[in-house]
Amino acid sequence: MRYRPIVYILILLTPALISAQEISVSGVVTSADDGVPVPGANIIVKGSGNGTSTDFDGNYSLENVPDNATLVVSALGFVSQEVPVAGKSQINVVLEVSTEQLEEVVVTAFGLEREEKSITYAAQAVNSEGMKEAPPLNITSGLSGKVAGISVTQGASGVGSPTRVVLRGNRSIAGSSQPLYVVDGVPLGGDISNLSPYDIESISVLRGPNAAALYGNRANNGAIVITTKSGNGIEGTTVSVVTSLMTSSPNILWDYQNKYGQGIDGTYSPSSVTSWGPEMTGQTVDHWSNDPNGPTSYAFNAQPDNVKDFYNTGYEFNTNFSIANTTGNGSKFLSYTFTDAEGVVPNNALKRHNLLVRGTQTVFDKLTVDAKLNYIRSDFDNQVYGGDNFANPNRHALRLPRNIRTGDIRQFEFFAEDGSTDQHFWKPGDNGGANPYWTANRNNNEILNERVLGLLSLKYQVTDELSILARSAIDRTNFYREDKWHNDSYIIAQNGMYAVEDQVSTEWNSDVLVNYKNQFGDFSVDLSAGANLRTEKLQGNRTAANTTSGLNIENLFSLTNIASPILEETFAEKEVQSAYAFGQIGYKEFLYLDASFRNDWSSTLPKANRSFNYPSVGLTAIISDMVKMPDFMNFAKLRFNYAKVGGDTDPYMLSRVLELIPGGSSGVFDPSSTLPIENLLPEETTSTEIGADLRFFNNRIGLNITYYKSNSINQLFTTPVPVASGFSAVFQNGGDIQNKGIELVLTGTPVLTDDFKWDITFNFSKNESEVLKITEGFDEIGLPSGPPFWGRVVAEVGKPFGEFYSRGFERDGNGNVIVDGNGLPMITGGTTVSLGNFNPDWLGGISNEFSYKNLKLSFLIDIRQGGVVSSFTEAVLAGDGLITTTLPGREGGVFGQDIFPGETAVTQDGQPNNIQTTAQAVYSAVGGRNTPVGEAFVRDASNARLRELSLKYSFSEKILERLPVKSLDVALVGRNLFFLWNKAKYFDPEAFPTTGSGQSGFNSFATPTSRNVGVNIKFTF
Repeated sequence: MRYRPIVYILILLTPALISAQEISVSGVVTSADDGVPVPGANIIVKGSGNGTSTDFDGNYSLENVPDNATLVVSALGFVSQEVPVAGKSQINVVLEVSTEQLEEVVVTAFGLEREEKSITYAAQAVNSEGMKEAPPLNITSGLSGKVAGISVTQGASGVGSPTRVVLRGNRSIAGSSQPLYVVDGVPLGGDISNLSPYDIESISVLRGPNAAALYGNRANNGAIVITTKSGNGIEGTTVSVVTSLMTSSPNILWDYQNKYGQGIDGTYSPSSVTSWGPEMTGQTVDHWSNDPNGPTSYAFNAQPDNVKDFYNTGYEFNTNFSIANTTGNGSKFLSYTFTDAEGVVPNNALKRHNLLVRGTQTVFDKLTVDAKLNYIRSDFDNQVYGGDNFANPNRHALRLPRNIRTGDIRQFEFFAEDGSTDQHFWKPGDNGGANPYWTANRNNNEILNERVLGLLSLKYQVTDELSILARSAIDRTNFYREDKWHNDSYIIAQNGMYAVEDQVSTEWNSDVLVNYKNQFGDFSVDLSAGANLRTEKLQGNRTAANTTSGLNIENLFSLTNIASPILEETFAEKEVQSAYAFGQIGYKEFLYLDASFRNDWSSTLPKANRSFNYPSVGLTAIISDMVKMPDFMNFAKLRFNYAKVGGDTDPYMLSRVLELIPGGSSGVFDPSSTLPIENLLPEETTSTEIGADLRFFNNRIGLNITYYKSNSINQLFTTPVPVASGFSAVFQNGGDIQNKGIELVLTGTPVLTDDFKWDITFNFSKNESEVLKITEGFDEIGLPSGPPFWGRVVAEVGKPFGEFYSRGFERDGNGNVIVDGNGLPMITGGTTVSLGNFNPDWLGGISNEFSYKNLKLSFLIDIRQGGVVSSFTEAVLAGDGLITTTLPGREGGVFGQDIFPGETAVTQDGQPNNIQTTAQAVYSAVGGRNTPVGEAFVRDASNARLRELSLKYSFSEKILERLPVKSLDVALVGRNLFFLWNKAKYFDPEAFPTTGSGQSGFNSFATPTSRNVGVNIKFTF
């Protein structure tokens, strides 16, 4: 009887023991499309970690497989399949080809969607999800490193700074080289910097004029096409709440010396703005304070953190609430985003409200209505003044003498004996100096920017093949700004300054488009024709105090308190009418011929040349559908495209403009000093590109490569004329700027299993520009808004666009620096020395994404190789004796040995230099503000940085089943975390005072780049 329980247990376990018998399974995996073996397919025993992959011939073998198990078979580019084992040891699997990747769509001209395989030009889709996890305040900055051929550089105005975006190199001498921005099929009058990333459905980058020609004359620099969410594709009603919080810390790279303090020639001076004084050893010295009630002496010690102490830890807080709803014949989407941000510069802040309402509805079965309203309000506090502006607090913070204590300068003002409020500073009234806390708190501005984007679209489906679209859209911006500079702001507002500016800009775009699409046997036809009317209007006013007379009553900021008001009024109108036609003919879905033609009539050109047209033609061949390809190649596409794009100019350039200025009893008309040319021609850009799209090993590897060449001619710009002519410049046609290059996008999925996936994308682009022509009598021309004091940025025949010229060292025939009798380097008489070119040799981006079950890790490395950047900041800091490079030679040294040891110096008679001098003498000669030697402060702009990092966990349905949420994602995110390498060493080589072409590659007291880390949480109900 004692054995009976054992017998019962064996009887109960017998079915389990029988079902748990393990066998070996082998077979071959092939494609249902052509019967070709599928290498690299994954075969996993469902619910276990037991698995294998097929070899090059599609064979596999798997041990220890329960005979009642299920195999999960998957491969990139194919539909996954589950196969019961059912005791079989030989299992062959046939996988269906997934058309999802090959039939991806790209949003192209006028918001039309096209199959990616059929397009004849270079276009690249951008995954916008990363922007929502770590949302940048300016969404264009989120494109850097993600698109081949794109260059994104940052302005210096603090939170929400503008960016400069360039595709395939600079091509405009006097105009913009930035792309056109298109939202929901409609070109914008402005950019997309203040759009909410949470409202974006998709982003497509049309990299050149070939892709963007149908958008007209503003698209010769390419286009960035945005589609906003409409609720379409959502089942029922979905509510989403996303919140993110990121902290921002300044990345201060300058290497300050902390040995010598205020003074000159080694002697302490409490009013000195430089640090050429004595060594700081704690000795007691007179205090610098100009406050009669301030301290009289203090210990002379180094303050290594006084620059760092000025900057704050900033933050960016974003909250988005959205509701999406889809019914049988329509969809609705409502989204509200609130952004609250503070920068690293004190008092620099932004609050932004972004409300989007959009709905689509089909009525009467054939009519579809799409309506959208997007209201954006941005409130800026103390947008940072850029560059060498004396109201720029960065300018004064970075120049702090090494002995100035933070506690002392934070008391930035005091009440003088006459009752006025004065600035607390060591050299009152200095031309260029100020207490940084004063500029941050008493040189203020407030900006209100309100923007409305409206859209109404009606599409009538006449037949299954014929449709008519009518659409009208508005982009209107109301801009209001106040500047308040307090009394005792040295030089710029000794008696205070108040300015008020308001501006309204409106752009209306109305168009109609007729589309016919049909299939005739092996041929497909997609034809469109349409017309567009674009009107632009700008009106603004500005009232400001004269900087000399200032305000009547101290610090009373009112228009009626301005002593000598300066009044300005601006007004501009422009109209462009367009007609166009475009179409595509396809043959057997492997050959596609595209053609387009557009004609514009612009109000800004002479009547005889007001009409201009531009065609484009393209051809795509899907080679893999035409001929049998090797087993390892599953897709091959070749494409060719040629396009011509025209361009006009700004309003009122055809005649001299009269300006009403103060004078006489009621003012005087002052005519413009620029002479217009009557027979202005439209600008013209021609572009040719060829490319290939190749995919291997069932889409595990992809290669997209493009070669392009463009020439921009008949550009419109001013050139100087002799003063005796009665004019200062003439406005005319000229120029031929050539850009050619290669773009490459390499994608791969090195690892793919049921639970783990690794995706990698590498972007690479190399652009070579050359100035082929300026105009008769000119071999070079300066670019607008070039760097003051520094030199020139020019377009010069025979050289790349954007050459730097500045002062330099006098050299002998062997390149040696010539020194004078005092041992100081001799300096060229003008800005004649080439510093190089800012444009990079190549750009690259590497993005990786690792997914394991519900966990996802992604990061982006952004690379810029080559080009130069010149630093006005370094020149001034060196001239002030603030940085470590000024330490050698303080007590005496030789140029070319102790000082500037990288140079070889000779005397004027050619002998090796051994003349003693000092670091102060050298850096005072080559550095400083007014006549710096640019050659001494030029650096390699090459750098690579960890641009983005995200670690996200998505909670499973099992965990959430007891909670009132459908999904919950939590992500740790970071942006601009650190440099992998930075040849510029002391500053970010991609942060510039403004976004003008003449400021590219010029570092001038920019707000330090911020390192951002935080958390993002998303709920869906």
